[in-house]
Amino acid sequence: MTLKPLEILKNGLSKFKKTIEVRKDELNRKLARKETISSSDERWLDNEANIIDEQRILETLESASDYERGVEKLDDKGKAIVKKLRQWAGDLVKVAGKKRRRTVFFFLRRTAHH
Repeated sequence: MTLKPLEILKNGLSKFKKTIEVRKDELNRKLARKETISSSDERWLDNEANIIDEQRILETLESASDYERGVEKLDDKGKAIVKKLRQWAGDLVKVAGKKRRRTVFFFLRRTAHH
């Protein structure tokens, strides 16, 4: 059974949450205890570990009457988030992998004749 595009995006966000969960919880516990964290950890919490934009995009697409139209209405940042969620889900890797194999095969075939 093929997953619907919105389900793929949700899976991507879920997988990403799992990868950042331990570090994010540890840093938040330090902050709650009034301990100092490094500036790189602060930037990580504010940027990479902050998934508010991803959640907002999912909500926008869930409320859209049609997924494709919803994506079309997104700005460039929103479309980049959709792409990132698909990558986290593993949806884009499969396509790139197939394309890469064909290119390598073509290259090998051409060099064998020359």
